[in-house]
Amino acid sequence: MKAVVQEKWTAESILKHFEALTPDPSWSFAGLTQRQTNYATHGYHRYPAKFIPQLVARLLSDFSAEGDLVVDPFMGSGTTLVEAKLNRRPSVGVDINPVAHLVAKAKVTPIEPSRLESAIALLEKSLSNQEQPALFILRERADSDFCGQRLDYWFPSDVKSELMRIHAAIENLPDEDLRVFFRCAFSHILKPCSWWLNRSVKPTRDLKKRIPPPILTFFQHVRRMASGNRQFWELLRQKDALDVPAKPYCADARQLPLTDSSAQLIITSPPYVTSYEYADLHQLTVLWYQAVTDLKEFRRQFIGTASCNGKPVNMGSFIAETIVAALKGRDKKKAQEVAVYFTEMRECFLEMWRVLKRGGYACIVIGNTRLCGVEILNAQVFVEQMLSLGFELHQVILREIPSKILPRTRDQKTGKFAKVTEADFIAYPHEFILVLRKL
Repeated sequence: MKAVVQEKWTAESILKHFEALTPDPSWSFAGLTQRQTNYATHGYHRYPAKFIPQLVARLLSDFSAEGDLVVDPFMGSGTTLVEAKLNRRPSVGVDINPVAHLVAKAKVTPIEPSRLESAIALLEKSLSNQEQPALFILRERADSDFCGQRLDYWFPSDVKSELMRIHAAIENLPDEDLRVFFRCAFSHILKPCSWWLNRSVKPTRDLKKRIPPPILTFFQHVRRMASGNRQFWELLRQKDALDVPAKPYCADARQLPLTDSSAQLIITSPPYVTSYEYADLHQLTVLWYQAVTDLKEFRRQFIGTASCNGKPVNMGSFIAETIVAALKGRDKKKAQEVAVYFTEMRECFLEMWRVLKRGGYACIVIGNTRLCGVEILNAQVFVEQMLSLGFELHQVILREIPSKILPRTRDQKTGKFAKVTEADFIAYPHEFILVLRKL
């Protein structure tokens, strides 16, 4: 991999460097099928904007060795952690989203296949008894007014009762790893088993939707997950990697649970400035598990939140300042959101610097987007910020994206996801892999 010739970087030279980039076809992985990108546990749960495991595996190979600690400060559904474990690298991941934490924990936890089959049989037997009451054992929940009303908003009463039976049966299982596995399966079926409009990335109801039977839907997905678990278990066993640690945390990327200079490699895909949409996308799971009692407060926790009034701004980037100035003339609120987003990302890069060893690499996968007709040059800003903190630019890879789980269609004015028929531009036709090194 050819490194960038080092120079005294300026905002102008960074922009010119990006303009001169051409796509590297070897990083597009265009020929991969969905089955290949969802192998092992990667297909456990739908998650927006997942980067593919083959991309992560290549970065692991290029910038680390067996035994090196790998970190993902925005782990999402845990792709980096799964691939690190399969490649015999211990890993730590964090995400502020409790749904991400649940999914990642399930994905990195291999279960001996025959033991999992016994647990599936036990659940099937338990739920086949139609007379069994929905013992919703989480007594402290008491269906708070907020969560109870929101669940009633999304689920017909008969569907909700059946989901309660599944939930109760899961929570009665004796072992935590089994409960996590089935909680992940339960979370995955909540959208199809609700009034949530099919294929919608927005929280929109379709009261005419034909909702499938929850128990049948649950076990169909459990069987798919069990197949992935078996493949994961066998791969780890063959590589003698079953005991390689992979530790997901529900935490803030600006406060990583690591000591100084302990990691060799960071691989991550940060949120975009509209990342508060993730809170909406995952609200059914957080409501069901009562992870939050206030959706507005939940959104405020995300980097890139729209709830940013009054936060001090320190972007550390001339390119970012130029973008924010252009936005101010069109939408002052959006300009403030972007300024806070870049300020918070700079704080994340400071934390990455702290935990990386000298000579360690940070690989940032990010695309650019547009708000109110203004180009939001995330990648260029990130490079300028990281260089100012002492990182060295090793390489920038321009990667064409053959497909994305996150919809690529957006509304140009708001930057939010939109239906194909309503969108006026295509977001993320390509993305950048930024490779920087701690000097």
